[in-house]
Amino acid sequence: MNLFGNIGAFELLVILILALLVVGPERLPQLARDLAKALRSVRRVYENLSRDLGPEFMSIQQTTEEIRTSVESIKTIPQEMATSIVKTAGLDETVADLKGVADDISHTGQTLATVTKAIAHPVDTAIDAARHSLAPAQPQKPEGAVEETAPETPDAIGSKP
Repeated sequence: MNLFGNIGAFELLVILILALLVVGPERLPQLARDLAKALRSVRRVYENLSRDLGPEFMSIQQTTEEIRTSVESIKTIPQEMATSIVKTAGLDETVADLKGVADDISHTGQTLATVTKAIAHPVDTAIDAARHSLAPAQPQKPEGAVEETAPETPDAIGSKP
């Protein structure tokens, strides 16, 4: 145990000079003895605690590390098990087919939403279809290109007062 930490000779000299000025030359020797006794007492308590409790703390730390390792290994079991079952049973094609079905269902849901909108608002749908068919073809932009938008101007078709 290093009681002085990072205190060098110069810092220690400054502390001694300040103590001499504050306490005075008459009481400084007694203060030094009292401080030495206190430091020995603290050192003794520290050594006793580290001797008595050190092994227990190390045991607790080791047990904690073992538990942490066990939890980490348990976290990977479900994923490894699922992967193993899929490979063992030859379900790779089935999983791919199910993903395709899920995509088809999603596409069908989007189509149904569009149809529902068309049934609920037939005039708006007809106007949107007319705009789309009359609009000039937009050139394809490369991926990642930023699209510039012009300020909107009211059209003759579908403009609302």
